[in-house]
Amino acid sequence: MECKAILKHVRLSPKKIQRYLNMVRGADIEMAVAKLETKKTPAAIAIKKLINSAAAQGSGKLFVKTIFATPGPALKRMRPGPFGRANMYKRRSSHITVALSETEKKK
Repeated sequence: MECKAILKHVRLSPKKIQRYLNMVRGADIEMAVAKLETKKTPAAIAIKKLINSAAAQGSGKLFVKTIFATPGPALKRMRPGPFGRANMYKRRSSHITVALSETEKKK
């Protein structure tokens, strides 16, 4: 049985989230949550909540089968530039998807 959960519009860039996704990929949920408990960053907190949400749907010994972050919509903002100009920058967001399975992924 596969349990799936999606967290949308997280106000963090996928590049910053990727570090924590690589930490928990392929681990059982107890180990994954324990690893994320030690980190106090917003990315780790969001991933931990998502894993707990997906784990609530299933039962038994679950493993993180797949977990990935895709880019969400970016908010376009302006910052003052030299000589009275305006420089545009993007405030990125992400969608995080996790799938838990009862059987461990083959390595």
